[in-house]
Amino acid sequence: MRTAFFKSVSIVGLLFGMSTFWGCATSSETAGQQTLTAQVGVYSPPPPGIEKPQVGVPMFESSGAGSTAQLNEVAADQMTTLAVNSDRFDVIERAQLIQLLKEQGLEGIVKPEELAKSGQVRGVDYLLLGKVTNLRVKAEKAKRGFGLGNIPVPYAGSLGAFDFKRKDSTITAECGVDIRLVESTSGKVAAAKHSDYKRTDSIGAFGIEILGANAEADADLQIDEDNKGLILRLALDQAFRDMLPRVDKILQDRTRELKKATPAGGSAATPAAPEAPAALPATGTAAATGTAAPAAEKAPAVAKKFCSKCGKELAAGAKFCGDCGTKTE
Repeated sequence: MRTAFFKSVSIVGLLFGMSTFWGCATSSETAGQQTLTAQVGVYSPPPPGIEKPQVGVPMFESSGAGSTAQLNEVAADQMTTLAVNSDRFDVIERAQLIQLLKEQGLEGIVKPEELAKSGQVRGVDYLLLGKVTNLRVKAEKAKRGFGLGNIPVPYAGSLGAFDFKRKDSTITAECGVDIRLVESTSGKVAAAKHSDYKRTDSIGAFGIEILGANAEADADLQIDEDNKGLILRLALDQAFRDMLPRVDKILQDRTRELKKATPAGGSAATPAAPEAPAALPATGTAAATGTAAPAAEKAPAVAKKFCSKCGKELAAGAKFCGDCGTKTE
């Protein structure tokens, strides 16, 4: 009996070693991240001729699993980068936006559930508001070959239990995000998108490092902020990519309205300057130059004079009255 027991343990150990060798991931964590995020931020070109609006990205809000203040900052920074990469906006740097909101007394007011009120945010055409509704990574119970998970080994537990140190262990990453493009003066939501990102793959394919886990299937795993940022970037990219067709239509309509409001050869804000009057010719006549001659100046009116004796009107320049002959003064 003892010989048979040790023989069975030896066979199980050999099979376990073989499965470990076959199950090892060949890709490094860095290579896995690069493969997974290769297309993040790579979008189709914007419609030709659009006028790029000024856009600001305030701090995100978060709730539910994985919610932290640092995650909100990371989300806002990543959303800013994606907006810049789309080549559809002139994006205001976040520190500049914070200062702008502070100067207008709006710091801490602009939130996804509290849309901008009329005339609130000056100097910005749109706000990209966002909220992280969920972020978790959970373990999937290992299912290896040879049915080892069903072979009881004394004092060893189940061989099919999740092993977070193995790169071929399967995990599921979930992340929910809400993003909204809001007119900063009217508070109107121009475009909105919700994304529930979910992917099941090996730890090595994700390229993330698991800090800890228990042995139960469907358990939440511990990951650091950088790895949370990786999953968040994938979710934001998915939501933003899905929203771009709506954004393109908004920008095309906005560009047409701006052009209608702009007169030909001028701008909507600055009217064209009136033309200066033509200079008069130095020499020549009106007929020779083809220009209209200025109106002749009128001679100054001369006061009438009368004879001091008979009262008759005197001719201009006369020295004697033409009626009675009296000498004029």
